[in-house]
Amino acid sequence: GFDPDMRVGEDVDLVWRLAAAGWTIRYEPEAHVAHEHRVRLREWFNRRMDYGTSAAPLARRHPGTLPAVSMSGWSAAAWGLAAIGRPVLGVALTAAVTARLARRLEPLTGSPAPLAAKLAGAGTLRAGRLLGVTLARGWWPVALPAALKYRRLRPAVAAGILIPPLLDWYERRPGLDPVRYTAAGLLDDAAYAIGVWRGCLRERTAAPLLPRLWWRSPADSPGGPAPGPGAGTGIPGTGPQPPTTR
Repeated sequence: GFDPDMRVGEDVDLVWRLAAAGWTIRYEPEAHVAHEHRVRLREWFNRRMDYGTSAAPLARRHPGTLPAVSMSGWSAAAWGLAAIGRPVLGVALTAAVTARLARRLEPLTGSPAPLAAKLAGAGTLRAGRLLGVTLARGWWPVALPAALKYRRLRPAVAAGILIPPLLDWYERRPGLDPVRYTAAGLLDDAAYAIGVWRGCLRERTAAPLLPRLWWRSPADSPGGPAPGPGAGTGIPGTGPQPPTTR
C-alpha cells in the first residue's frame, strides 16, 4: 500500500490515506519495531535531512495537513511584537484577548477573570515554545540572516532556538547533560530543516513553511483547525497540532 514514488514519509502517507478512506487508525502500545539506526554523524545527519524532504510531497498529497505551525494568530502576534522589541504591546494584546475570553466564560463561572488569565497565559506560553520549535525546525534559514542584519531580533531568535530544547531536557532528564543534549537537538533540527527546504524547492511548494493561524475560535473559524482539546474556547495556543514526520 505504500506509494512507490515516496522514499521517506511513505508510512505517514499510507496512514493518512487509510484514515481518509474511512479506516480506523489505532495506536498499539504493545507493538515493538526494531530499527537499525545510523549512529555515525554523517550518515545520521543525511538521514535526518531525508526525513525533512518528506514534508513537501506529503503537503502536496494531503493539502492543509502539514503547516509549519498551527496556532492562535493572537498568540503569534503577541510574540511577534515581543520579538521586534515591543513587549509591552504584546502584553497588552494578550490582556485584551484575556478580557475577551473572560466575557465568553462569564455564563459558565461566577468569577471568569482568574480562569481566563490562567488559560490565556498558559496558552500564550505554550505558543511561544511552539514558535521556538518551529523556528529551529523550519524557519532558521530565514531567521538567522535576519537576526544578523537586525540586532534587535537577536535576543528573540536566540531565546526561541535555545529555550525549547532546554525545557525539553528539564522535563525529560535524559542521560546527556543539557549542553550536549541541546547541541544534539539543534543539529537534528538543522538537518531536518535543510531537508524541508530542499523538498519545498523540489516540489515547488512553500506549504510546509507557512503557518496556519486562526483569529477566532477554532470551531468557528473558516479554514481553522478541526475542533480538538481547547477548541471553541478562544484560548491562545490551543487546538490540534499537525502530525510530524520526525
